[in-house]
Parts: sequence; structure tokens; C-alpha cells
Amino acid sequence: MKKFFVCLICLLLCVTGAIGLVSIESNTLEVGAVQAESINKITVTGSGEVRLVPDVAIVSLGVETLNESLSVAQKENADNISNLITILKDLGVPEENIKTKNFYVYQRYDYSQGEKFIGYNVSNYLDFKTKDVDNVGNLISKLLENGANRFSGISFTIDNYDEAYNMALEKALENAKNKAKAITNSEIVSSEICEEGSYSMITRDSYSFSNSSSDNMSIMKGEICIKANIKVIFEYEG
Repeated sequence: MKKFFVCLICLLLCVTGAIGLVSIESNTLEVGAVQAESINKITVTGSGEVRLVPDVAIVSLGVETLNESLSVAQKENADNISNLITILKDLGVPEENIKTKNFYVYQRYDYSQGEKFIGYNVSNYLDFKTKDVDNVGNLISKLLENGANRFSGISFTIDNYDEAYNMALEKALENAKNKAKAITNSEIVSSEICEEGSYSMITRDSYSFSNSSSDNMSIMKGEICIKANIKVIFEYEG
């Protein structure tokens, strides 16, 4: 009888050990299955652009005076610059949108006849910003008629550049996602984005000049294209 109980206990221990062994092997298989589901990575670039009509013009012009007397040259220049600022304010340009860009004073000589002193050259340039883009040509003409004798150029931009650039970034990200999906044919798990830079350009002539019958300057403001470029590292299940 004792032998029967001993055999029964041994049998139960063997069965329990076998069950435990199966459980361990099963867990090992589950871990192996999880490890097999590795996360893959792919790096792609994306680009996006937004095209807008400029709503801000930035103009640079100035006054240059020449006189044998430095004080006279400076006074004439200061009077003309003051007059230009008054005209700009009267035409609706806020004072905070007007600033001095460059100011130069130097002696001028005529070297064709040795080294003959001509006088003191005083140059003062202004930058001003206006949202009256459609009439900026007329504004420039008005200034040139009232003392401005140097014109450095005009550029166009948009008032809310950051908002437009963010829109271009969104398009760039969508472009990158579409590339990644097309290449991997899988759903994206996560991503790491690196901004690679941006730029804007005038897609048509930024400015051109012509004279009408009223001698007003005609300016073509063109269209601004804002582009964003990104590099994205996508993770996906393979």
C-alpha cells in the first residue's frame, strides 16, 4: 500500500513538472513572437509651398546733397528728408514704419583735373513699409518729385509670413507621409521631424516700372511663393 502512494506521488510530480515545462516553453514562444515584430525606420524628405499675393511693400529711397560747405549740405539734406517723412505720414504711412537705413558724409573730388575738391557729399536713405501696395508706384513718384533723388529698390512680402510658412510646413509633412506610405506600404507608428529650411521667391517680376500719361510709376507686385522643406524619420511596423 505504501508503494502505491509513493508511485502515485511520483506520478503527480512528473505530471506537474511536465505542465510547468509546457508553460515555460509557451512563454518563451510568446517572447520570441514579440521580438520578431521589430520597428523599422525610413527617412524621407518633404516639401510644401504656399502662393500668395503680396500685401506689404518695402521701399528704399533717399536724398543726396552736395555743397562746398558741409553745414549747408547737411541742412539741405535734413530739410529734404524731413519733407519726405511729412509726405509719407500725410499719405498714411505710420511713423513706426519709417526708419533711416544709411547715412553717409564724405568729401568728393574730381580726379580728372588732378585732385580738385568739389564739396561734401551727404547721403541719407529711408526705408518705409506700406500696405497700400496697389498705390505704391504713385507714392514713390510723389517722393521723387519732392526731394528724393536716390531710389534703391522695392521688395514685396506678406504681413503674416509666419502663418503662411506654417501652412507650407503642414503641406511638407503631408508630402513626406505620402512618400513613406508609398514606399513601405504600411501605417506609420511615429515620426521625428527635422526642419531643413525655408525660402520665399517672387514667381513673377517683383517690380517693373513704366510711365503712364500722368507720369506715375506703375509697379507689378507679382506673386510670392513660400516654400518649406523638412526631413522626417518615420517608424513603422514591418
